[in-house]
Amino acid sequence: MDKTLEDLGLGDRITVHTIPGRGNQVISRLQDGRIILFDQNSQYFELLAPGQIVECHVVNVKENYVIVSPISEPEAIPISYIPELEVDVIIEDLEKLIENVSGNAEIIPRALLRVIRLEQLIIKILKGEI
Repeated sequence: MDKTLEDLGLGDRITVHTIPGRGNQVISRLQDGRIILFDQNSQYFELLAPGQIVECHVVNVKENYVIVSPISEPEAIPISYIPELEVDVIIEDLEKLIENVSGNAEIIPRALLRVIRLEQLIIKILKGEI
């Protein structure tokens, strides 16, 4: 987002990242935790999906939420890839950490390894390598 919360007012232009909400709703969040809801009357409302960036105008500011109206077509959030060398180093460090700890301390590095391996699989699928 390109404005601080103190400056947020009606008509302000902000950039938000869309995320899944309850049900099939698409929402966003401010840094203070308030939910950002999208104006259903916007011509771009039907194009919204999780994982996008969209420019909006603020149309309503309340204590617990903000309503914005998309003013341009949403764009997919670009996926940033970690170079393979860095991923390999991270995997090695996590494997060493698992060897050096015991009990419940293994849970987090094991979970991180699984997430990294899942991400690598997804990238291969998206690239058509699998």
